[in-house]
Parts: sequence; structure tokens; C-alpha cells
Amino acid sequence: MLDIRKIREQYEEVKKLLEMRGKGDYGLPRVAELDRDRRDILVKVEKMKNDQKLTSKKIPEMKKKGEDTTELMNEMKQLSEDIKSLDQQVSVIEVELHEILMGIPNTPNPETPIGNTDEDNLEIRKWGEPTAFDHEIKAHWDLGSDLDILDFERATKIAGARFTVYKGLGAKT
Repeated sequence: MLDIRKIREQYEEVKKLLEMRGKGDYGLPRVAELDRDRRDILVKVEKMKNDQKLTSKKIPEMKKKGEDTTELMNEMKQLSEDIKSLDQQVSVIEVELHEILMGIPNTPNPETPIGNTDEDNLEIRKWGEPTAFDHEIKAHWDLGSDLDILDFERATKIAGARFTVYKGLGAKT
């Protein structure tokens, strides 16, 4: 998951790098918008909490002087409700922000060549020659079944699809 600070501080660079992938913006503009909204609300909440703290210190002083604190107490109650409401908004924003951030892939290296198919890949170096076999190449699952060291049917019963159980020589270390 990309760090929100990196997106915030290097937005254009991250956007450019993600565009290299050729699959859209991955919700990056929405991330920036949600982050701005979240930060704005947090600033308001902190200011309100500070006001609440200062006001709560005034109440005992007013009571000592015998002054009426009913209006001030009502203001404090309303302020507390407003803070709770804003905290809930922040929670909702953070959930959506997290969901979008989880869907954003890592940025590719800026030097990565851009291409649409395997044919567009650039071969940087090559060492040796590929092995030429005089027989049909088998996948590992076929080899495991042929050698009787993998049991896919039993694994499906135990753990579900896409698992395997080693048996015989395959299970020995």
C-alpha cells in the first residue's frame, strides 16, 4: 500500500508513474480529495476540543462566583455532539480512504519501459542458451501426479481447491 504522505507530497509524480501501468488512475484523485477532507475535519475537531477544554476550565470559576452556567453547559453539550459527529465523519472517510489505498498498486520504477504486451519488453541481458529438450515439457502438477508424490483430490477434500497434499517420496525430507 502506498503511503498517504507520499501521495500527498508527490501527487503528480505518483500519478505519472501509475499512468505508466496503463490501467487508469486507480482512484488517486479521490484519495487526494478524501485526504484533504479528513485533514480539514481533523483541524476543526482539534480547534473544537481546544475550545471545549478552555470552556470547561471557566465553568468552575463561574460557579465559585455564583454565576449561572446553564447557557455555557448547553454550549458544551452542543460542542460535544458536534465533535462526535465530526469524529464519525472522519471514521467514514478513513474507511473509504483505506479501501481505495489498498487497491492502488506500487509505483513502477521510472526507468521501466512502457509496453502493452510481452513483445514490448526490453531484454537487458542474456546469459547462456535456453535448454533444448528432446521431449515434451510437463508442468509441475503433471510431474507430481505422474511420480505419485502429489494428491490433489485428497487436498481438495481437506483444504479446498488449489491445494495439494504431498505423499510418498514427496512427503519425505
